[in-house]
Amino acid sequence: MYSNEQLNAIHWSKVGFEFEFFSNSNLDKTKESLTRTLDKKIRIEDKAHSDFAPTEDVYKLEPDNSGGTGMIELVTGPMKYPEAKLILAKVLKWIKENGSTGDRASIHVNLAFDLEKMGPDFDMTKLDVGKFVLGFDEDLVYETFPNRKDSVYAKSIKFVMPLNGMTQRSPGKLDWKNYQFVNEKYYGVNFTKIPKGYIEFRYLGGEGYENKYQQILKMMDYFIVSLYTALEDPKYNKKEEKELDRLLDLHKGVIKAYRSLDDFVKLFPKIKLMVDLQTATQIVKMYYPQMRERLFQLLTKADMKEGLINYDSDQGRMQVKEAKLDRCFSIEGFDLVECELQGNIVECDLFQCQVKNSSLIRCNLFGMTEAEGCKVESCYTSRNVTLKNCYVYGQNSVFSGEMEGGIFRQGRATKHARFNDTEVIEVEKIK
Repeated sequence: MYSNEQLNAIHWSKVGFEFEFFSNSNLDKTKESLTRTLDKKIRIEDKAHSDFAPTEDVYKLEPDNSGGTGMIELVTGPMKYPEAKLILAKVLKWIKENGSTGDRASIHVNLAFDLEKMGPDFDMTKLDVGKFVLGFDEDLVYETFPNRKDSVYAKSIKFVMPLNGMTQRSPGKLDWKNYQFVNEKYYGVNFTKIPKGYIEFRYLGGEGYENKYQQILKMMDYFIVSLYTALEDPKYNKKEEKELDRLLDLHKGVIKAYRSLDDFVKLFPKIKLMVDLQTATQIVKMYYPQMRERLFQLLTKADMKEGLINYDSDQGRMQVKEAKLDRCFSIEGFDLVECELQGNIVECDLFQCQVKNSSLIRCNLFGMTEAEGCKVESCYTSRNVTLKNCYVYGQNSVFSGEMEGGIFRQGRATKHARFNDTEVIEVEKIK
């Protein structure tokens, strides 16, 4: 049960929704029906993420083909909590009677507080992300929506790392500025909205979410109370400090390994280091100061435990081979060879890799690489690469591989591209 103060916070919250769903009717008829049901004006937009910002009285409908051809998104403006409950019930009922949802459909909940009622201390721009993450019970969300636990669109926020290898928590003292918490879009909580004065929760959704009014309402209340708690007392309590220690415990060996090559070898014996494909200890030791920041990224942001790492001294670039990186918070600018990957992968070259449930952004995919259940944005995909049930988009995408299922939302394709049971929406043929 919530306290009176927490119940007041729920009552004085401001809530907006983004509903993703399929309609049994065309867009015009869908608009007319929803307008009658919700008693709101609704605009039809030509593209996803249009510039129009919905208000309490004017919503928008726009295409959102991330979940398949024909998926649309209804975006509301922020409204008071009592009205939000009513709108939520009406929209879910409408979807049950006039549409459907799939496993890629989501319902995003955007939250803020009425500052006239709550006071300036509850301005979302004052939120300490670290305190919120450490105090948030993510397991409660996954118990209610278990199908979202491994979603590429709503990854766990329970990740924290020191900003550099020399940072350690001093007894009795905590400064969140020493640590990096999640700060990208495709996590269960999207903190990039903070400068706009609200927080976006992305955990909820999946096939049949329209039948889960009570569960969604329960989670919405918990999200609000969690934000209230983090803002009401910004000081870290003992429980949150204990949670930070637990998460940092994952990196305690890394902090020691940062000091010297000898410490690294002792603590990570299954990771073999090379420089220009040479394994001589003296050569590796000479270049270790140049390597260790990048090593630190692999150990903390990708949870690397074993594999081969070669440092190309001419290019200042690292090649990683035969590594299992299934917990990539974010890795950027590596050559990855024969690796197993899952997470956020940015501007990397992949050769003969196996990738699952990941976001690939501005990457190059080569050499028998296979990706499954991934968002592939503005990437180059070579002829011998296979994408299974992936979502490909971005005007800079160049595709020559094979797709099985999934959606090719946008990009360019060569004559070598093969699409098998793939929804191809917008493609530019190139030679």
